[in-house]
Amino acid sequence: MRIRSWRGLTPVSTSVRRSFPWARVLLIVGFIAILAYLLIPNYFFASADALVQGDLVPVTPIYRARIDQLFVNCDDHVRAGQKVAVVSNFLVQADYQQQLQQAVASESLSQIALDQGVAAARTDAEADEQKYLAANADAQRLQQVFAGYDTAYKSGAIGRFEWESKRADWQAAVALAAGLRDVWQHAQEHVTRVESDNTAKLASDRTAEARVQALATRVGAEALTAPVEGYIVDCKQRPQNVVEAGAPIFDIFSPDRAYVLAYFDPNAIAYAHIDGDVEVDVTGLSKPIAGRIQNVYPNLDKLPPQLEKFFWQHVQWSEFRPVRVALDHVPASDRAQLYYGAQARVKIRIRQTWHPFGLFGFVR
Repeated sequence: MRIRSWRGLTPVSTSVRRSFPWARVLLIVGFIAILAYLLIPNYFFASADALVQGDLVPVTPIYRARIDQLFVNCDDHVRAGQKVAVVSNFLVQADYQQQLQQAVASESLSQIALDQGVAAARTDAEADEQKYLAANADAQRLQQVFAGYDTAYKSGAIGRFEWESKRADWQAAVALAAGLRDVWQHAQEHVTRVESDNTAKLASDRTAEARVQALATRVGAEALTAPVEGYIVDCKQRPQNVVEAGAPIFDIFSPDRAYVLAYFDPNAIAYAHIDGDVEVDVTGLSKPIAGRIQNVYPNLDKLPPQLEKFFWQHVQWSEFRPVRVALDHVPASDRAQLYYGAQARVKIRIRQTWHPFGLFGFVR
């Protein structure tokens, strides 16, 4: 075909020259890069989604109680010994008050009985004293009579029979006085012992009363304190709720007690060895931290809801093996940034990675 121009007839070709398909090449390269990003790490690492957990410390009442007041909220930081709640139990308090009244009445009756016992012991001791004094006076009188008879016997005025009779009377009176003196001394010791027992019994009763009174006051309004420093988690209770004895009002998460619970595919458990080193990427931390496999649980478990990203991860299609990872050598600055329930990614190296500058082409 020829087209006429002002210079004459110029041949023009109808075929159009095609440009290089850069867009198509870029799409293919991008697709390959995405596949490499998804597949290559899985070739060198066995990885699993995980959550930051911890050995939680519960805050619990020691008896069934009503929550009167809460001073902290979830995620609040608390110090060890800080007051976090006030609980009470008026039924238990009424029971203690009744026990206190019974203890006071029992103490009054015990005081009367003990006073009567002391008075009786003192009366017996006084009677024994009077008996001893009378016997002693009689022994002294018979001693004087015997002295007169002894003088008369020596002068020959009386016979030996009369002298021996008076001497026997005097010795019997001395022996009787000595025996009554021992009885009186024992009676005095009994009085001292009864008074001491009385004092000890009264002190014991008052101690028991004080203990019951303290318990009654305590259950009327007891302050609960944080046993350790950390962050409040698992806030399930509200003021005016009633909790059973030993049931936690909330738990305290301490970063020093933190660990990571990873959910591995059962096929990848073969690479998880106790005390094996792992790499942990925690949400919120700028760089991975080192971890150590502490335990591989034998049970199959479902993935926690916060870790489910795809429909095939639901429990009806997939189950996972929990692996506990200890964080032994985490710097204090990083550990302070750990929070309960943070999402993480745990990686176990299963093959050597290629490095262009490695001496033999591959390095760990």
